[in-house]
Amino acid sequence: MCILETTMQEGFEDIAGIEGVCDVAWFAPHSGRADAPSLVIEIPHGATRLSDYEALRRKLVGKLPKDLEQFFFVNTDIGAPEAGEQLGAALSASGFGVLVLRCLVPRTFIDCNRVFLGSTPGAMIDGMTPAVAGYVTEAADRALLEGLHVRYHGLVTRAYARVCGRGGLGMQLHSYAPRSIEVSAVDENIVAALRAAYEPAVYAKWPQRPAIDIICASTDGTMLADPVLVAELREQYARIGVTATENATYKLHPATMGHHYAAAYPGQVLCVEINRGLLAEPFMAFEASPIAPDKVRFIAAPLIAAVHAALVRSAAAGPSASSRPTA
Repeated sequence: MCILETTMQEGFEDIAGIEGVCDVAWFAPHSGRADAPSLVIEIPHGATRLSDYEALRRKLVGKLPKDLEQFFFVNTDIGAPEAGEQLGAALSASGFGVLVLRCLVPRTFIDCNRVFLGSTPGAMIDGMTPAVAGYVTEAADRALLEGLHVRYHGLVTRAYARVCGRGGLGMQLHSYAPRSIEVSAVDENIVAALRAAYEPAVYAKWPQRPAIDIICASTDGTMLADPVLVAELREQYARIGVTATENATYKLHPATMGHHYAAAYPGQVLCVEINRGLLAEPFMAFEASPIAPDKVRFIAAPLIAAVHAALVRSAAAGPSASSRPTA
């Protein structure tokens, strides 16, 4: 059994949850050793519950599109928090400390996996949704959301520095919809646009997404993840009859914070997308999708095996000479 603690290991006391911004779970090594965390799992789109949406919606003063919660359900990473918990529990049981950071800020309002500075509200970025939606028009709301973004990444930056900066590994865990749906803008018409895109005859024409996509290269082709870990992960999924691809859906874009952290710690951070159809029972676009624990266990097992092997290699090699100073 894993040891889930609320009190962090000494030197990590400021890696603590922030109400309405981020939950922090510390899976201590089962051995009881006082080791620093070996892995940090970041779930930047972890606000998957309707209560997450409603809690922030109540703080916003501006008018928002009708039925916006439908966009929330379409566009949040259901199953990723549950998969992160599986990883934390399994890896701690095998002797590795794991930090799991679950963002609580719905990307319906501001996307904590986007670079905020210099972004244009509502503007798509090479097909990606924007940092701030175009329908957030009140200055007070934008200031509130920017503050949440800053607080979240203040915490996340410290976590990456303390773990990856000491030679540990990082993982960005996501889930995505079964098909690549295209919309031209995230504005006041977003719900209607998505409803039209999900009409059965239209939906069937959208490209299917891979079961697992390992996002490991930047847009210029630079490999930012550990190639050995990527190959091991693909092999582990192949063993259970699941195909894992590399950068088939997208690459790490400089407009994403995922790229920012992967570039800061090259070879130490891995980004993984899991098809929501493999986690939900069933996947439902416009309402809460029930997550199937047996599906989560099945799809998380290869990830656990591959990351465990990488952590064993990392521990044997000792702190990386290229690791950054800790914050």
